[in-house]
Amino acid sequence: MSFPAACCNTPPVKANYASTGTKSKIGNLDCYFAGPSDSKRAIMINYDIFGYHANVLQLSDILGSLGYRVVLPDLLRGDPLEEADLGKPGVFAEFTKTRGSWESNKGDYIAIRDYLKSNGAESIGLIGFCWGGHIVVSALTELDGYAGGAIVHPALIADGDLNKVNAPLLALPSKDEPDFTQDFAGLEGKPFFNKCKMVRFDDMFHGFCGARGDWSNEVQAKRANDAIALIVNFMSSIM
Repeated sequence: MSFPAACCNTPPVKANYASTGTKSKIGNLDCYFAGPSDSKRAIMINYDIFGYHANVLQLSDILGSLGYRVVLPDLLRGDPLEEADLGKPGVFAEFTKTRGSWESNKGDYIAIRDYLKSNGAESIGLIGFCWGGHIVVSALTELDGYAGGAIVHPALIADGDLNKVNAPLLALPSKDEPDFTQDFAGLEGKPFFNKCKMVRFDDMFHGFCGARGDWSNEVQAKRANDAIALIVNFMSSIM
C-alpha cells in the first residue's frame, strides 16, 4: 500500500476559479459548503494531499448546483502537503501514519455524517481523491450511514481493500494506479454490485481531477468532465 510515484513527485498546477460556496464549521472543523442547505441528498468530499484547491472547490460547486448539499471539510486543518514535500519519501510515510491515517480522520467522518443527518440529509455519498480515496474506502468498510462512494485516482489502496466495502463503489483510476480488476471483481458477491463501476483513465495521470489537473488544457478538461459525469451519474443512482 503506497502512494504512486507520480503522487510523490508531481507538483499541483495553479488554477484560477472563483468559488461560490460558503465556509463554516462543523464542531471545530472548518468546512466549505455548496448547494442547498435543505437538500435531502448530501455529498462529502475528501480532497487530495494538497488540501483546498480551485479544482476541488469547482467540483463542489458543480455538485452543489445539481441540488446536492456538499461539504468539503478541511481535514488537514490548514496544513496540507506542499510542493516542497515532493520527492521526500519520509514526509509521505509520516503523513500516512499520522494525520493522513484513517484513525486520525475517522472521528471527523463520524461527526460530519451525524451533522448532515441531523440537518435533514437522508442519504450521503462520499468522494475521495488520491489519499482521500483510501480514507473513503476505509469509511465504507468500517462505518455505516453512507449510500456509497467514488474514488478518483486513489492512493494507498492495498490488495483486498476494495472488496471489503459495504456500499456501492465507483473507482476511477488513472494510468498511474495499479490494476484493481481482481480486487474489484471481489465485489460481485455483494448485493449492491449492480451499482458498482470501475472506469480506467489510462490516458490521464494521477491527480488530473485534483490539484494537479490543468483544466485550462482542453484534453485534461475534457477528461475531468468525463470523470465528473461518471460521478454525477453514480451519485444519482445511489441517492
